[in-house]
Amino acid sequence: MKAAEVMNPNVVYATLPSTRDKILSLFKDHGISAVPVVKDGKVVGIVTRKDILRKIEENQLALLMTPNPVTVEPDTDIREVVGILTSTPFRRLPVVRNGELVGIITVRDLIKKIAEMEIQKSVRDYIYPSIVCVWNQTPLNVVGEIMRLSNSEICGVLDDSNNLVGIIDEKVMLTETLIDEFIEQTTYSSSSDVDDNWSWSGLRDVTFKYFEVSVVKLPKDPVKKFMKSPEFVYPQTSVSKCAKKMVTKDIDHMPVLDSMNRVAGLVRDKDLIKVLLEEKI
Repeated sequence: MKAAEVMNPNVVYATLPSTRDKILSLFKDHGISAVPVVKDGKVVGIVTRKDILRKIEENQLALLMTPNPVTVEPDTDIREVVGILTSTPFRRLPVVRNGELVGIITVRDLIKKIAEMEIQKSVRDYIYPSIVCVWNQTPLNVVGEIMRLSNSEICGVLDDSNNLVGIIDEKVMLTETLIDEFIEQTTYSSSSDVDDNWSWSGLRDVTFKYFEVSVVKLPKDPVKKFMKSPEFVYPQTSVSKCAKKMVTKDIDHMPVLDSMNRVAGLVRDKDLIKVLLEEKI
């Protein structure tokens, strides 16, 4: 299997020069969190929502983007693609031909392919045996701090009987509403000499380490108001069935329950795509 068989050829991209506001509009209009950056027809960078949060005072795309991103070609073997994605922090790779952008391949694209392949192998070998859980009445800002301290990408949400009743993840934390509010407030504050709670220095202690310098100020309402429905699999669930659930429910990390319906761990998407290194494809 080659990258061309998995990649999305309809790539949303930005061109230089451009600004933060234009990039945010692209993210919002297309429901995405990153775009390749092109200049004179060639891929020169990639910019993500996190890049904007890390450099909230910067407006120019050339200074926001990560230059010279790792790329693959349409005929790159999918095993090489998986190898890159599982050994780096990257979640997407531009696909280029002679330096020109022809597609993009993401971890989610690979999960979709696995969902189509009807792989019957169980997820047992891909379980990460640890997951942070919180009570459903825990304030969201406290959940954020728990995620920061534990470097967690997802939290299970439990009720009084220790049943899994929901999940909370980065997509919930970094909603467009919270980000837009933060950017507007920060832009306003930066034009003043007053250092209030929305200023950069004032927010450094309310950040997620996992998001590197994620700076949204989270509400104090109970996490149950924000959590997603409690999706899960069992250790004997097939790889493809787990992948289908991830795609359908738009989650990157699937909680695993044991035979007594207790939370036993996680299946992370980057671990699950390793099955492509083992299958005959």
